[in-house]
Amino acid sequence: MTPEQLKASILQRAMEGKLVPQDPNDEPASELLKRIKAEKEKLIKAGKIKRDKNETEIFRGADGLHYEKFADGTVKEIEVPFEIPESWEWVRLSTISSKIHYGYTASAKEVGNAKLLRITDIQNNQVNWETVPYCDISLDKLPNMQLVENDILIARTGGTIGKSFLIQNVTEVAVFASYLIRVQMVVGNVSDFVKTFIESPNYWVQLQEMSMGTGQPNVNATNLSTLLIPVAPIAEQERIFSRIDELEHNIQQYSDSYQALEKLNKEFPEKLRKSTLQHAMQGKLVPQDPNDEPVEILLEKIRSEKLRLYETGKLKKKDLQETVIYKAEDNSYYQKIQETIEKIEVPYSIPTNWQWLKMQQLNELIMGQSPKGNAVTEFETSNSIEFHQGKSDFTSDILGRSSKYTTQVTKFVSAPSIVMSVRAPVGDVNLLNHNIVIGRGLAAITPYRPMSRNFEYLYLKTLKLDLERKATGSTFKAITGQILQNTLVLLPPLEEQERIVTQVEKFYSQIAQLPR
Repeated sequence: MTPEQLKASILQRAMEGKLVPQDPNDEPASELLKRIKAEKEKLIKAGKIKRDKNETEIFRGADGLHYEKFADGTVKEIEVPFEIPESWEWVRLSTISSKIHYGYTASAKEVGNAKLLRITDIQNNQVNWETVPYCDISLDKLPNMQLVENDILIARTGGTIGKSFLIQNVTEVAVFASYLIRVQMVVGNVSDFVKTFIESPNYWVQLQEMSMGTGQPNVNATNLSTLLIPVAPIAEQERIFSRIDELEHNIQQYSDSYQALEKLNKEFPEKLRKSTLQHAMQGKLVPQDPNDEPVEILLEKIRSEKLRLYETGKLKKKDLQETVIYKAEDNSYYQKIQETIEKIEVPYSIPTNWQWLKMQQLNELIMGQSPKGNAVTEFETSNSIEFHQGKSDFTSDILGRSSKYTTQVTKFVSAPSIVMSVRAPVGDVNLLNHNIVIGRGLAAITPYRPMSRNFEYLYLKTLKLDLERKATGSTFKAITGQILQNTLVLLPPLEEQERIVTQVEKFYSQIAQLPR
């Protein structure tokens, strides 16, 4: 149940007489209606309002059913929305109101002789009168349009159709705009109760029933006048208001808890994916197998692949340089570059048969370079190649197609590879399955064989926060090639890499099936 549904349920119970107990000592609502009728007769005799020829009287018959008596004396059985206590009465809104009419048509101005309250000025059941514009209205029309205490305004069009506002503490001369309908009660002490009804579910049910299948509530003065409204004894109305006020705190607490739960439910799948990935990269997702080929052999194979690429001119001699990272007897990690040894920090502990290395040792890195502006077009030609400047075509996993092409091949990346956003934002990655040219917003990271590209991709996804912290730049945060080269990466045995990828994909599939 949402907070809105909870509040609606409370209001509905209030309107059914189930929120507070009835007191047999209360003056029944029928007496209140007698006073309203008498007051209405005074207004008619004084010429302040006209007699409503369609006004009716609703009563409960000896058979327990409800009947409506019309001005011509005819009586008709009616179906009321729900049962109410014996001390309550059903009425049409027109019976307890003196006026139900449309607002004033005028243009909003910065200066005028009256404030012009519009639908848009009513936000969350409140009005900031300082921002309400003015209008000009003739003095002979002003009395009929001026807002007074306990007026109820109802929107008859737009996105807030049917919503209402109770006028209270109005300190300026103000009228209401034509897209609002005003309901004035014969006696002001029932306005709060009517406003509470208008916020209850049955009000909307009745409006929908009047809409004749259009789907949109049909709000006009005629429909509003025929609304069936339950009326409680005045004393019980006060108890209802007090109880609702008491429950507002509970509703707010429930709303806060509900919103927190909604946020948790929304974030939970992504947090679970990140947690799964973190466990995987710490060697906790799948068991280690002593029969796996040792990581030292895998590292030798990678060295052989790099040497082959060097000998064919695809790598430079500096790319063969290695950094040795090891765990000493003091349980600290150190790196050795040629003859220099220094202590380093590693992100977390890993299994003893895994190794930490620098990214450049396991991957070929290509930092993007943008072609000249006139070399980039939206048309593919026989000598052009798809161009990606940044991460605009990233998806959840696999890089999508770009609408840009270039004939100036600055930094070419052949698939399969991994592309990373290195400039505003930093650290997002996608798998690359087709050949492209990359601009300065991207870097390509291609694991050396026989490394698992999918494992490296999963590991790179865990680096985003760390890379964001390392990013520099005043206008656009970016990371350099040197930062990537020196970033620590993991090397588990190849068989374990494959088991990790399989298990992560399995978990991700299960997470995707979680109810939203």
